[in-house]
Amino acid sequence: MKLKIFLYVFILALAVFIDVKAHNEIPAMAQTKPIALTNARIYTITNGIIENGTVVFEKGKITAVGKQVSIPTNAETIDCKGQNIYPGFFAPYATTGLVEIDLVRATRDQAEAGSINPNAKAYTAFNPESEIIPTIRSNGVLFANIAPQGGIVSGTASLMMLDGWNKEDMALLPRSGICVNFPNIGITNAWWMNKPAEAQRKENQENLDKLYTLFEEAKMYSLMAQNGAVKEKDIRMEAMRPIFENGMNVFIDAGEYRQILEVIKFTKKFSLKTVIVGAFDAWRCADELRDAGISVIIPRTHSLPARDEDGYDEQFLLPKKLADKNVVFAFSDNGSWQQRNVAFQAGTAVAFGLSEEDALKGLTLYPAKILGVDKALGSIEVGKDASLFVSTGNAIDALTNNVTFAFLQGKKISLENRHTRLADKYRERYRRLKK
Repeated sequence: MKLKIFLYVFILALAVFIDVKAHNEIPAMAQTKPIALTNARIYTITNGIIENGTVVFEKGKITAVGKQVSIPTNAETIDCKGQNIYPGFFAPYATTGLVEIDLVRATRDQAEAGSINPNAKAYTAFNPESEIIPTIRSNGVLFANIAPQGGIVSGTASLMMLDGWNKEDMALLPRSGICVNFPNIGITNAWWMNKPAEAQRKENQENLDKLYTLFEEAKMYSLMAQNGAVKEKDIRMEAMRPIFENGMNVFIDAGEYRQILEVIKFTKKFSLKTVIVGAFDAWRCADELRDAGISVIIPRTHSLPARDEDGYDEQFLLPKKLADKNVVFAFSDNGSWQQRNVAFQAGTAVAFGLSEEDALKGLTLYPAKILGVDKALGSIEVGKDASLFVSTGNAIDALTNNVTFAFLQGKKISLENRHTRLADKYRERYRRLKK
């Protein structure tokens, strides 16, 4: 009897878990004939806004953009009158597909044991069946750079398309960069910190020494490998070779001013292609970041100030301050499911002085440049991938954005998700109550 009860509970729990873990949307089919989106306002990003324009794409590539465009006779024509067309948005640093439910340990696979794991690839742990993925792309976010977490060197990030049967289908760049959590420079006086100041300083210095030693060893290993002098391969060092040989990104999580200055110093020492993540103090050293050629993935705009003495609007103003200093930046949000709101982070920045042009670049062209895929993505231009979406309203305005069509490499993807199904369910309830 007890065994039967145990099996029943186990099967029920497994059913609930599977329901949570897998979405019902069928991946899109490859484009079979030309598609023309007509009569739309086209946000090209690189060539301004085209009113009453047309975008034509075939075999996954954009073939024509403009007002006077020849449409193939066999094309599927979609009238987008009164609607807007945008390139697909990016979630440039996320745990989408690595974390399903924050409070359920079995659905979190974003961190490995140990503090030095450059060989851990986010791509291998990515869950293409995540319920979160359809909710994100329904707001125009078609790409996510998924990043491991934890330790000093967390692992390797992967740039994924948000539609496909499996991770192999969805991976654009299985290895988009090494993820580093830069050690603290100062001390923490928060209520939850139980270490005295001296112990914190000692730990911070030890972690910093570990990081410098690791990169020195990796650089030496790379030189030896190129000269055929490595007798026994080291998987951690092998994972770091592209940093020195191919200019692979190093995503460094560092928020505070002194941390950022140390990251700049670290970047120069090892000649890295650095992207700073979560840099809430980036405006304080924007000139130094620009001069060092370091891009920034800013923390969520909808954040409280970092310090009690800071103005309430400090994070709202951060994108404008970086744009004014010509620092390349991309918008981001926290965690996994929150990436569905990344466009609205940009919208808030516009309300606080950032130009709409720079806001859209921070969602499209700039993250594409940061990730090295701007030749194919990030703008609506002939020859680029037909990865774009159509919205009845402004895509960075939470009150008007309503995505009606989305395409990934020309494939028309489903916009249904758990949220839309719940909305339809309860709208039907109120329709019945009115009868």
